[in-house]
Amino acid sequence: MFTGRAAVPGAHPSAEAAPGIGSVLRHWRAQMDIELAATRARTVVARCQHSGPLRVQRAFYPESDGTAHVYLLHPPGGMVLGDALTINVDAAPSARGLITTPSAGKFYSVGRSRQSQLQTVSLRIAPDAVLEWLPQESLVFTGANAAITTRVEVAENARFCLWDIVALGRAVGDQPFLAGRCEQRLEITRNGRPWFVERNRLHAGARLLQAPWGMAGADTLGTLIANVSLPRDAREALLAEVQACHGLPHRFSLTQKDDLLIGRYLGPSANRARLGLAAMWAGLRPTLLDKSAVQPRIWET
Repeated sequence: MFTGRAAVPGAHPSAEAAPGIGSVLRHWRAQMDIELAATRARTVVARCQHSGPLRVQRAFYPESDGTAHVYLLHPPGGMVLGDALTINVDAAPSARGLITTPSAGKFYSVGRSRQSQLQTVSLRIAPDAVLEWLPQESLVFTGANAAITTRVEVAENARFCLWDIVALGRAVGDQPFLAGRCEQRLEITRNGRPWFVERNRLHAGARLLQAPWGMAGADTLGTLIANVSLPRDAREALLAEVQACHGLPHRFSLTQKDDLLIGRYLGPSANRARLGLAAMWAGLRPTLLDKSAVQPRIWET
């Protein structure tokens, strides 16, 4: 979602010959470690360490309760052969933060190589903390070999909302996902115990992509998860509102699994997925956090 392949100060490239390939592979490693901490007046970015082409802009405070809106910034471009990106976020006790990105992430073709493009996000949410992880979509182009992992550790009384959107191929230009793969993994633990685990293996040409029990020919899937409980009538009302939003088609679902609310999108458009999941987030936020949604300003640009 975040990194570009440009000559950026602080980036750490390495090169090695690939077995059986006469070319040289360049590897760009980028890492960002962020800690959000509560002060008397507001949440601040208490620690921000990075290597490679990743930056955090200063926190914004559009909400009266001092919630920090943080934007992860990256150079233009996307992930190519051998790239690896690691994001670690710690929300300290009573911290309140919302993290997003300014644009979609891109995973480009790796040709015939079997080497993966790795993106790993780890979120740790301490007691009484709130973290909303709402990045733009990941675009996985034909020939890519993407491995996208998101891990969330939730402590007692912590609250969270996250979404993850993956689009296969390039809708603009009519370039479908004809080669490559994307392996997507989402793991959520509560008090150290597994709470939600999901793994999607999206391989070009696999039956899963066309089968009615799979993606049914769709190229975009989105998931939203929050630890909030909504009664059935409230879920149905929210889903109807989402489906009516911006004239979106009926490609969304909303289910309750124990204490987790799970929203889904399956369809042809990353933009529609983002609009619909944003509408879900706005609709459930008053119940989750006892306050109305305030969209990050960068979404409007």
